Amino acid sequence: MSHCTTFEFSYVDEETIAKAFGKMGIIPTTGLVSIFSSDFSKKVLSKIGYMGTQQFRAICGQAADDFNLFVCQVEAGSYKLLIERGTASAGDEALMAELALSFQKAYISVVIDGTIKRIEASGVPARVRESPQGFEVEFGPHYEYSIHVTFTGDEITEEVRGVKGDICTRLTEELETLLSRPTAELVTEWKPEYTLVHEEQTLQILSANF
Repeated sequence: MSHCTTFEFSYVDEETIAKAFGKMGIIPTTGLVSIFSSDFSKKVLSKIGYMGTQQFRAICGQAADDFNLFVCQVEAGSYKLLIERGTASAGDEALMAELALSFQKAYISVVIDGTIKRIEASGVPARVRESPQGFEVEFGPHYEYSIHVTFTGDEITEEVRGVKGDICTRLTEELETLLSRPTAELVTEWKPEYTLVHEEQTLQILSANF
């Protein structure tokens, strides 16, 4: 392993958010989402023009069982996922937690797809394996190199294995950009492989293209 980095997960890219909806089979739309302080203000006052306490631009979609997903732009470059259903039922909290996890995984999967395409564009074979904890990107002539991306709640951990030299940081730069806020603290543990000079042809090709 050449390095291991941990950071706080965040939705930061609108195009990736829209593609995540697509991964879930949901057609996204954009709209204005209002936050109301009570059911009365939402159900009654909204009908006579009250816009709530806050308004956010959002990418929206409807999942099964009439659950609505709103990914709201809370500030520049930062989005928050909200889920609701018009008529609440017992067990909704568990279902909404499952939906939130599914959407988070779809978003990360879209980012992983982008990493795969960038590696393949260099002429290097690449593939992805999925697990309940995350994804493993394998690449190289014999898939001897890998990037492991795991997530627990709002924490992401990425590990680059088998790679020598500082190319490992360029391989994960886009992952970090699309999975965390620009102000997020990235905690990185460097391994001895990071300081080694790489002579493998595959790594030289990636160095020239990344």
